[in-house]
Amino acid sequence: MDITLDKSSGHYQIKSYHQGKITINDEQYQKPVLVSLDTLSVDKLPQSIDNFDEALLKRLDIKQYEAVLVGTGKSMQMLSWEVIEAAQMLGAPLEVMSTGAACRTFTVLASEGRQVLAILYP
Repeated sequence: MDITLDKSSGHYQIKSYHQGKITINDEQYQKPVLVSLDTLSVDKLPQSIDNFDEALLKRLDIKQYEAVLVGTGKSMQMLSWEVIEAAQMLGAPLEVMSTGAACRTFTVLASEGRQVLAILYP
């Protein structure tokens, strides 16, 4: 599905998500990717959503974002209560959803110029 909006405030735009592939700008990613308006990284995330923990949230400095989206794959998987509580204590509640929904939400928030971080698992 193509999810591109014409307007973006940042350097990175999520163009599409389908069949375990995330297209950001003109590159395709098939492993976990971290993207904000001005940063992109493929080496800061564990390979599995099951290894997502409080220490990762601290390393990512999530408190600097208005919205932190976690795309857990084709379908939504809940994170542990400890991780969700840790995010709230850091001042940045997580929005957990399927990766398709996270990509669409990121695109809308980015078009509004909001400080958004997407943690995406294909």
